[in-house]
Amino acid sequence: MRVTLPINVVAFETDYGGVVSNTRYLEYIERGRYALFHAAGFNMEDYTREHHVLFVVRKVEIEYLSPARHEDALELQIIVAEHTRTSTVLKFELRRKNEELLLLRAQQTLVYINESWRPVRVPQIFRDAFPVEEAGN
Repeated sequence: MRVTLPINVVAFETDYGGVVSNTRYLEYIERGRYALFHAAGFNMEDYTREHHVLFVVRKVEIEYLSPARHEDALELQIIVAEHTRTSTVLKFELRRKNEELLLLRAQQTLVYINESWRPVRVPQIFRDAFPVEEAGN
């Protein structure tokens, strides 16, 4: 599954030089994950209540490749890269709209837990809703 999220950089996301603060990119990644889940029709609060399973972020890796600037129109592409027994890996690529230059590459690992905070297998409903897609396809 692949989703593209438009992001418009505003002044408070930048430093005095007009460059996006490194901490804001993590927020973009979080927005991207929510966009992916909503595109698949998931409301996480409802899902957790109904299925007694939730996900937590286990790991985030970010490569800052080129700066984004004030008033840039960006596009964050999110793909589901892998499901293991108990985790899902999401990959993110950030570019300026209509440009090829990669500004950021990131990967986020989600694990699934039950109400007792014990790891559980990736629920089949997630595997079905989020098919794995290779980057670059």
